[in-house]
Amino acid sequence: METTSIRLPIRTLPEHFDRSRITVVLDEIEMALMDDGGVYGKTLADSFTITVEVPTHQLMDTASCLKGLGLI
Repeated sequence: METTSIRLPIRTLPEHFDRSRITVVLDEIEMALMDDGGVYGKTLADSFTITVEVPTHQLMDTASCLKGLGLI
């Protein structure tokens, strides 16, 4: 299965995300992807970015969900 990685800068997270608790943010993104978009996504973070890995065939559902969260 092909996957696509989407990278989001942590510094541009909307105010409703707590940047000091990145693991909570990652969980919130994964839950929203599953609940709202039916997408099983995997999230990772480093010091500067959040990476969201999703199946390529579900990229449109992912984009719609991330837009609803205010991430893109």
